[in-house]
Amino acid sequence: MEIVTSEVPDLLLTGPCPGCGYPGGRKACQELFDEIALRVRALAWTGSLTTWRLMHDVYSIQHEEDYCGRWRGLIAHLGGVCWGIEHDGSEKGYRAIQKLVEKDHMQGKPYPPAPGIPTHRGDYTAASLKDFNQPVLLVNGVDRWARSVWVAYEPLHGIAREWVKLAMG
Repeated sequence: MEIVTSEVPDLLLTGPCPGCGYPGGRKACQELFDEIALRVRALAWTGSLTTWRLMHDVYSIQHEEDYCGRWRGLIAHLGGVCWGIEHDGSEKGYRAIQKLVEKDHMQGKPYPPAPGIPTHRGDYTAASLKDFNQPVLLVNGVDRWARSVWVAYEPLHGIAREWVKLAMG
């Protein structure tokens, strides 16, 4: 998702990113993430797609207002982080989660789930990866970032685990 600056309030351009606190602002945060995601894809080592997928889901729940904001997005991304961290992160699980999302089984239920989306969403951000250019550093950095964000979402672990269980049948 590209943010169009003419539609972004000045606060999002000058203040810290509201999702993760990146000091450059929301637009700069998105640009940094996009650059890192391209680097991960360009390096194309064995497992790079798994790393890219986890990174995408982590960024999405850290910026929940932009990438989730409703059940389908939260199931896809929080469920994806759960799958990536607590399971094997295989494509099979991500496909199953996507099929669950398409069923839209939470439609009509109040969003967000209790107790709500955490305001603090981890101690690491995409910025923690900005200087990494080697696969092993990126894999370890994404893992550290993902675990930090996953811990921040601890009040929603139960529902995320339910989604993964439901998806895997």
